[in-house]
Amino acid sequence: MDVAGRARSDPARIDENLMRLFIGIELPEGICAGLAEVQRELRPVSTAARWVATESAHLTLKFLGEITEQRAEEVHQALTVLTWKPFQITVKGIGFFPGTRSPRVFWAGIQAPTLEALTGRIDSKLETFGFEKERRSYRAHITLARAKHGPLDAALVTAAGQFEERDFGTFNVDRCFLYQSELTSNGPLYTKLREYLLS
Repeated sequence: MDVAGRARSDPARIDENLMRLFIGIELPEGICAGLAEVQRELRPVSTAARWVATESAHLTLKFLGEITEQRAEEVHQALTVLTWKPFQITVKGIGFFPGTRSPRVFWAGIQAPTLEALTGRIDSKLETFGFEKERRSYRAHITLARAKHGPLDAALVTAAGQFEERDFGTFNVDRCFLYQSELTSNGPLYTKLREYLLS
């Protein structure tokens, strides 16, 4: 799950052109602020990191890619009939993908026992509309930085060790969103197109 960009709400009708969409969960401001604090503390130790914006952080449940308006409506139909009980998410700890030896992504961890099952349910719903099922297992995380070129700095890995057990907070999840991601010169801009209450 990634957290690059800014978010905005837009009740307008979905554009007819191809749209870059994903399904996600919004994070509370307090947790976003805690993530931003870690970024501020670590930014000076790395020259290889491209830091992502955290003011409108989200947790990606499924990336849909570039799809048409018709396909977006099919996604809407699938999510409208989705049933799932509200649950809690804890954002805790940090780590690196694929590991600390040659890291390319710096992330904050997610603890939510039912989250993987939820993504599986979403996958199954969308598969009935012809969307390809995810081949890789779901690994919930919030991206804080990516490598510009090559691996991230060893200095960043060392300095980040102090946040391995940092607890950023716990929050209740009772809804998810269909987001549009627009790439701009200032980074991705996220628009909430639809809201789905969990019940």
